Amino acid sequence: VRRVVELVGDRVPVLCNGSISNMDEVRQCLLETGADGIMSSEGILEYPPLFTETNVESTNYERTGPGRLQMAEDYLELCEQHPPDDGGQGSGMKCIRAHLHRFLHADLQRHTEVRDCVVKAFSMEEAWDVVKMVREVYEKIGHEISKEQLSWYVRHRREWEEGWE
Repeated sequence: VRRVVELVGDRVPVLCNGSISNMDEVRQCLLETGADGIMSSEGILEYPPLFTETNVESTNYERTGPGRLQMAEDYLELCEQHPPDDGGQGSGMKCIRAHLHRFLHADLQRHTEVRDCVVKAFSMEEAWDVVKMVREVYEKIGHEISKEQLSWYVRHRREWEEGWE
């Protein structure tokens, strides 16, 4: 990317995309490449406030922004205000389930009963029931938002780092 910036950066903006999971990585990428900006897709689907000072070195890699449950609640509120009747992956509820799965991926890996409810959520009421279940689990286990890390976005990266191919 640095070479592209050197060749055409005076005429067109050059953007980087891929493997960005926090603001530290944004800053490092911009420093190393000289690019004009960053794009994000998968990481920001799991955690929309990705470009904030959360889960970075300056916060001791702790989450200081909203937690997974808050993201899911905020998203469902937006869905009620702006119903996705025909959205992204087909029907509106299919799109909603896909987003809930990304926001709550870490919880769904540990609590399969919640995952089953996400899969079977075919109404907004059932989607809200998922959020209620997660809240109950959090209360039961003493969940700490500050300990949350990306899960869905880095699932393949972790397998690779652990020796999977």
